[in-house]
Amino acid sequence: MNEPQRVQKRIAQAGITSRRKAEQLIIDGQVAVNGKTLTKLGRKVTDQDIISVNGQIINSEKFEYYLLNKPAGYVSSNKSYPNQPSVIELIDSQSRLFSVGRLDQDTTGVLLLTNDGALTQKLTHPKHRIKRIYEALVKGVPTESELADLTKPMRFDNEIFFPQSGKIIEQTSQTQSLLEVTVAEGKNHEIKKILQHIGHPVIKLHRKMFAGISLGRLKAGEYRALTQKEIEKLKQ
Repeated sequence: MNEPQRVQKRIAQAGITSRRKAEQLIIDGQVAVNGKTLTKLGRKVTDQDIISVNGQIINSEKFEYYLLNKPAGYVSSNKSYPNQPSVIELIDSQSRLFSVGRLDQDTTGVLLLTNDGALTQKLTHPKHRIKRIYEALVKGVPTESELADLTKPMRFDNEIFFPQSGKIIEQTSQTQSLLEVTVAEGKNHEIKKILQHIGHPVIKLHRKMFAGISLGRLKAGEYRALTQKEIEKLKQ
């Protein structure tokens, strides 16, 4: 970090919390720089400064960015549980990585992982409308009317969903079909909920693209570092 940055921004980049919540931590006296507790906003720091939150030092890390073809059976969490291994275990890195958004344990496909908290917040905040494209094997074959429902807002279960498009890729049998569905938010179980709502429960779900990045030749469980061009595009 060549230029000085405000403390709250540095805390957010480290993935500790959001910038707004970091500001509140500072006001509450839970943040220290070089051993001195802060109570006011405005302090700037460089790599030479030592920041701690509730006594825990934030290390100045080099940011890392990875694309993983998430296999089924792994959770998008930093912690592993019995029968629920973490996607973090698949990445050979000593950094404190976290996933950019989440995929359900049984969902496969594109998952970004990084230690760049600021970029993670940008890519997951609904206001940025980051495009996500999924392939969903579903029960039944949607009608034209049902596919049209995937292009307009839906309100149910006290939530509003904003799917962008849906189309049939292939009718795999008399009772199943493969769909491509595009959304621009990352609500929990969003694809499963909207397809259930139109009468076609998901059997299998795969994310083929996120924020313009697709898997290419990566096999399930494989990963690669993002290119500098990809990183710059994500930050635009």
